[in-house]
Amino acid sequence: MLSRVAENLYWLGRYLERAENVARLAAVNYRASVEERSPDEDEAVLWDALVQAIGSDAAYAEAAGSERDLSSGEWLIFSARNPGSLVSTITRARGLARELREHISREVFEEINLLYLASDESAASRGLRSYTATVQRGVAATMGLYDNTVLFDEGGEWLRCGMFIERADMTSRIIDAKYYMLLPSLADVDGPLDRYHWLAILRSASAHEAFRKRYRGSIRGTRVAELLMLDSAFPRSLRFCVSALERHYKLATAGTPRMRALPVARELALMDLELGSTSTGDIMTSGLHEFLREFQVRVNRVHTTITDEIFHAVPASMP
Repeated sequence: MLSRVAENLYWLGRYLERAENVARLAAVNYRASVEERSPDEDEAVLWDALVQAIGSDAAYAEAAGSERDLSSGEWLIFSARNPGSLVSTITRARGLARELREHISREVFEEINLLYLASDESAASRGLRSYTATVQRGVAATMGLYDNTVLFDEGGEWLRCGMFIERADMTSRIIDAKYYMLLPSLADVDGPLDRYHWLAILRSASAHEAFRKRYRGSIRGTRVAELLMLDSAFPRSLRFCVSALERHYKLATAGTPRMRALPVARELALMDLELGSTSTGDIMTSGLHEFLREFQVRVNRVHTTITDEIFHAVPASMP
């Protein structure tokens, strides 16, 4: 497969996963800000925390400096100036889908196109809850159609690589945001406010029902962290994502020169081994924030190495 096609499929997987994640996070945030926020809480603070969790706070601050009425919620969901907004992400996914018509099915393209058409200027007027629900259903339908209408070949493996690397990064950011952006005080740990925030994190990762089936009793931070970081059976945990990424990467690079594929394969194998051999207690003792930041650095390094060594690799010169 041409490296350009492989890279486009990889980014299509990333954009679809990113759109679903941002839509879900926005839906949870909307519920918190409208239905569960106390009168003395500032709604903007919740949206600012979400923008910061996604890593878009610096860009938002710059945009808000020149556009005073731009809210953080609008920046995150609808702003065309934000390349990482929900609308911009879907627009990019649709652009890639058009270029990949020969490598995806008609059904997949049509579903992505429906998402794009639902993201026009009228999306804001229809309401955030309705729009985010449409995006979540649309992405789920797209991935289901991809699995059932597209050949299981190298291209599909690259799309899955993109999906799982995006999911791993987002899950780590969701957990990190809890400890360093949402919790007002260390005195609130294990208190009602702490449990409320952990519940919001579970909802943000679509993990509330999984948590109830896995654990009995009240919601506690250590249990939530264990589920979202180390559970090998939960499809959004860091461990699951790394294991899946390692598996799909191996299949995607079956025909790639070994020396090109080896650096990422080695890093993923090491990450998988470390996640499988550590415990939540060890992570908490050494520092959750530090662990998650290092994880994000490693995920980004995997992405950069894939891009440099495989997608943009310069062919070796002939002797």
